Amino acid sequence: MRPFVNTQGDTSCQIAAPFGLAMTNRRLMIFGGKGGCGKTTSACASSLYLAQHYPEKKILVVSCDPAHSVGDSFGCSIGDTITPVKGLDNLWALEVDANVVGENFKKEHEAVIKKIADRGTYFDQQDIADFYKLTIPGLDEIMAIIKLAGLLKEKQYDLVILDTAPTGHTIRLLGLPQEMEKWIHLMDMMQSKHRFLVKHFTGRYKKDDADEFLETMFRDIKRVRMLLSDTQSTEFVPVTIPEPMSIDETEKLLKRLNSYHIPVKNIIVNRVTAERTQCPFCKSKENDQKQSLARIEESFSDYTLHKMPLFPYEIRGIDRLKEYAEILFGETYKYKPVRRFSSFLKLHSVPRTQKLDIIEKDLKFILFGGKGGVGKTTLACATALHIAQKKPDKKILIFSTDPAHSLSDSFATPIGDSLTAIGKINNLCGFEINAPKLLEDWKREHREDIEEIFDKFGKGMDVKFDREIMEELFTVTPPGLDEILALNKITDFVDEGRFDIYVLDSAATGHLIRFLEMPQVIRDWLKTIFKLLIKYKGVVKLTKIAEEMIDFSKKVRKVQEILTDLVKCQFVVIGIPEAMGKAEMDNLLDSLHRLKIPCYHVLINMVLPKTGCNFCESKRGEQLKIIQEIDKEKSSQYRISQLPLFSHQIKGIDRLRKLSDAMYR
Repeated sequence: MRPFVNTQGDTSCQIAAPFGLAMTNRRLMIFGGKGGCGKTTSACASSLYLAQHYPEKKILVVSCDPAHSVGDSFGCSIGDTITPVKGLDNLWALEVDANVVGENFKKEHEAVIKKIADRGTYFDQQDIADFYKLTIPGLDEIMAIIKLAGLLKEKQYDLVILDTAPTGHTIRLLGLPQEMEKWIHLMDMMQSKHRFLVKHFTGRYKKDDADEFLETMFRDIKRVRMLLSDTQSTEFVPVTIPEPMSIDETEKLLKRLNSYHIPVKNIIVNRVTAERTQCPFCKSKENDQKQSLARIEESFSDYTLHKMPLFPYEIRGIDRLKEYAEILFGETYKYKPVRRFSSFLKLHSVPRTQKLDIIEKDLKFILFGGKGGVGKTTLACATALHIAQKKPDKKILIFSTDPAHSLSDSFATPIGDSLTAIGKINNLCGFEINAPKLLEDWKREHREDIEEIFDKFGKGMDVKFDREIMEELFTVTPPGLDEILALNKITDFVDEGRFDIYVLDSAATGHLIRFLEMPQVIRDWLKTIFKLLIKYKGVVKLTKIAEEMIDFSKKVRKVQEILTDLVKCQFVVIGIPEAMGKAEMDNLLDSLHRLKIPCYHVLINMVLPKTGCNFCESKRGEQLKIIQEIDKEKSSQYRISQLPLFSHQIKGIDRLRKLSDAMYR
């Protein structure tokens, strides 16, 4: 990776070799990484560039992030139907509504799936109808991927460019083919009972629509898995920024991609500060990045690295995306001083910031959430640290439900999935919950319960099939159950009185909203499973497992009560002063209102200070316009606070302490 050359005035800086995309071979490009690193920008910019330079190729850019940003990036409305991008005849965009895709699939195949369940279980028609109403684990997201694979199979598009969710949920998405195979296997077990009976009584068996459905599903899932690991047609492009937490997350992502055999050749290193020695703030940022850039070159030496500059404005809209793409694909970056916002800054001031007063309230739960890359983890850590110092008689726990944990990175101390004291602070503990492990333990325990129950029942043919099906039922679970199990772990701490105050670092917006909706989904799932189990009452003894189901349901209800407690719980929404960040913040606030989760604070992070630098002035002018919009729209409903962008990275207890002073002074 070539270093930037000195860029005093209008001199230029050069990136590495052009971004390597062999259009003759590639059919699927996937962009991913930590939230806020520029995944969507890179995906949209690449699609524009390739559409321009390969006019004979049909290109589709798709978002599978529940918090879509492709339309915001292009500066136009996209939605869940394939939409042409204005100005280009060979480029289309799509923001997949995975819920709609999943529900459409269920409607299309409802009859055959219910037929399979009727044939292969002890349940009656009402049981099957109730179960079918439930969320099939991962169905919505895997159907979105199957839809993409179908588009490629039908050759409607020569290249599909996929914009993914932040790292933790991208990893989960890539593992969904395996989870979906479990559901197909469960349905195949149900169908196998029917096959056995028909063959036993007639001596022969002829395939019907149920068999054809299962075979088609197996083929579709297999095609997805083969597509993801095809080194000739597929490439995953991680996008990172020169900050320790982003690098850490990229390393984790690369390990998981390697385990799934998903090919990676290029890595985009975004938002690199060029030399502007006349500005102390910019110089400080540049010096702060040097160690991270050196680490990137060493850690990712097996990949082709593409360094992208930090621009003096938000990359949004067709023209700016094209500018970004030209540099990504080999053009020299030339910084040109911008005067556009000089008069605007003189005429308008930043709206007054309001005090963030959550520390002064007698809260038990404080939740932080927002778009990826807005500083959720850092601000949650700084808050927990501040409370621990100001309230030495209180025991504080900061915990994370984000699949890509960052608490350890933020505190610069190992935490992991056990209660860990933070530094030498006696009343502060951290906990990065290993939700997948909790889920696997939960499945194993209940599978053992089922085995014990049916061991006492006998060994007849019907028993054998129903036993296997009931065992498998506990290996396929609704999406998000692992995170609810993690929160249940916290409710155990609450019941035990282990801590006085709990601070939650959540996942990025799209999956955070799903997580907040999960308690009701899980309770519905548990009720239905319990009703199914009751069918065996009098035939097998279900006391133990029934009691466990009831206890678990009570814990999930307690999670619901905690999240909606107007007195003891508050949610702090974190935003950044950018148009795309504001759009996602608005969606989150609407969802919190719909779910009746108390939220009274909006914290706008990373506001540039006055420096006198032309580069900073340009970015600050754009930020000010967004801050004024937020203040005008939200100030009547929320307390709006602001935090400056620091010239150095916030990592480690000392810097977190300084940040907390700025937050709560």
